[in-house]
Amino acid sequence: MPIEYAWFLPSAKNGDGWKINAKQPERQPTVAYLSEVARAAERAGFVNLLVPTGTHCLDAWLAAAAVAQHTERIKFRVAFRPGLTSPVFAAQTANTLDAMTGGRVTVNVVTGSTPVDQMRYGDHLTHDERYERTDEFLQIVKALWRGGGPVTFQGKHFDVRDASFFPGHASRPHPAIYLGGSSEAGRRVGARHAGVHMMYAVELETIAQDAAGMRRRAAEFGREKDIRFGIRIHIVCRETREEARRAAEAMIEGSDISNTGVWADMRNRTGSAGQMRVNELARRGSLWVTDILWMGVNTVRAGAGASLVGTPDTIARALKEYIQAGVETFILSGWPHVEEAGIFGREVMPLLQDTAPVTLVRPAAALA
Repeated sequence: MPIEYAWFLPSAKNGDGWKINAKQPERQPTVAYLSEVARAAERAGFVNLLVPTGTHCLDAWLAAAAVAQHTERIKFRVAFRPGLTSPVFAAQTANTLDAMTGGRVTVNVVTGSTPVDQMRYGDHLTHDERYERTDEFLQIVKALWRGGGPVTFQGKHFDVRDASFFPGHASRPHPAIYLGGSSEAGRRVGARHAGVHMMYAVELETIAQDAAGMRRRAAEFGREKDIRFGIRIHIVCRETREEARRAAEAMIEGSDISNTGVWADMRNRTGSAGQMRVNELARRGSLWVTDILWMGVNTVRAGAGASLVGTPDTIARALKEYIQAGVETFILSGWPHVEEAGIFGREVMPLLQDTAPVTLVRPAAALA
């Protein structure tokens, strides 16, 4: 199975730079700078670009639309939260951007963050209720994407009557759906709907167990061949192990998770099973879980907290071990994102050619 390597768009309030979460961003998340990141990722051979969501970020749809105009082939994995807008409007938004970019949209469904951040948006559902809503939301979106007539759906959270809209999507069969969830409720929804089930990177054994368990769950819906597995992880690549470790530790010096209060809430007041698993891994006495797997990022930001820190050959070897554990999609990032994407493209990507990387293709004709 071809392996997808994707990068990250640093569109959050803290911007980008040599420090992960400095009080004053070294590089602001302007359209010009984010476009530079996207072009660096495109040159490096990455085929997709995660655009994050939350009150600490630029709006992901608008950021992707702005940056897409300054790139040629790379896709945009736009993160959004079901329930903050209607499923019909979300599908129409995705279709519009997909049509305008010639099929360069994939979607990352983020069921929720902390109750604190959800309530900033006026969303007061409990954790399991949010996943219940996501299930209904994706039933409607997928029905709209399948086409064949207006969609009517009546459930606990949504009541949609005779829904149809312009435009159609350019991606075939439809924009790919990435969906995370480590709780029981999250796994159940992912097994039913995810094209790619995403996980925060932790130890190999845990990832392998999760992938096998999710495939069994997907089989209950007849989808065992339709679901793939991905991890979110950071990269610090240098010529020597010592240089890589110094660069990693320098990234968090002077950084503070309180510099972006939303991240502090997301890490410390989380209801996310995936976040709690990352937090627990970072509390095991040493931030170095192995010689290459480092949890220092978790001390200064929320979300993905694990990093592969090493030389090109050790990083390539570690990624291949995750592939053997069942991973087929990698969403990578590194600080600063322009420079680290360039290093990965020059030094690591050539060592991964035997993994059959997905390659960029020329987009379909865009909707004028």
